[in-house]
This record gives sequence, structure tokens and C-alpha cells, in this order.
Amino acid sequence: MHWYVLYVRSKQEIKIESYINNLDANVEAFCPSVIKVKKWSDRTKRVRVALLPSIVLIRTQEKYRDRVFEISGTSKYLFWENRPAVVKEHEIDNLKWISGFSNITSYEVTESRLGSTIDLTPLGFTNFKGIIDKKSRNVCWVVLESLGYTVKFILN
Repeated sequence: MHWYVLYVRSKQEIKIESYINNLDANVEAFCPSVIKVKKWSDRTKRVRVALLPSIVLIRTQEKYRDRVFEISGTSKYLFWENRPAVVKEHEIDNLKWISGFSNITSYEVTESRLGSTIDLTPLGFTNFKGIIDKKSRNVCWVVLESLGYTVKFILN
């Protein structure tokens, strides 16, 4: 079983993750997310926001990949060199770990630049195998090599 990158409608990532996980198929969905404080004119609310916009990660066998298109809002898979792009297991583990990290207050996703790496241990992270682009006192940029993104984390 491999992890694949599925494009979905904007702002529908978490709903589609739930729908896919409720399918009676050999398909598992994961939408990396964080809790973010949103402010409106009359209230403040903590909401779960997708870390990777318009992307849900799918774990399944090759023959079951098309089952996700039964759900409205799914678009297509990411392809690399005419084959479905496969995300490495340790990167999924890192995303799951990041999603559970409660000190993240904001983030920004940009395209990845080749060749930039850095270690997260000076920032207090342990057992983290992600590739980091830059770091400062309370900001770190995690490169997700298989997806071609850099995720910026601002820590408390």
C-alpha cells in the first residue's frame, strides 16, 4: 500500500477526508491539519484548518485508487513522470506528528527550493526526520520533498 496525493476542492479537505474514511473500501485518507484561531467581528473561534491546501493524502493499493472519485469534490491525483506521485511513509509520520503539535499558531505554504536542508533539533524537536529549509528563533520551514512544498511553522 502506498500514500498518494489527491487534489480536492478548496476548503473541503477535512470533509472529504471524513467521507473517504467512511467508505467501505481499502482506502485510508489523511488530511494534515492544525487548529487555528479565527477572528470575526463578533466572535473568536478555534477551527481545524488543512495544512496543505486542496490536498488529501490517500493510502491504498493501486487497484483501489479510483474508489475516491465516488465522492463529490475529489478532482485528480498528482502525477510525477507519468506515474502517480507516492509520498514516503516517514513524511506521512512527520505530518501526523506536526498535526498533533498544539504550539503551532500559524503557517504558510510555498513551493519548495531544491538543495536546502537543516536540522530541527536546535528548535527542540526530537525524532523528526523532515527536511527544513530555514530556521529562526521561533520559525521553521519544513520541506516535504515528495509533495514539493515548504511549510512554514511559527512556534509559541
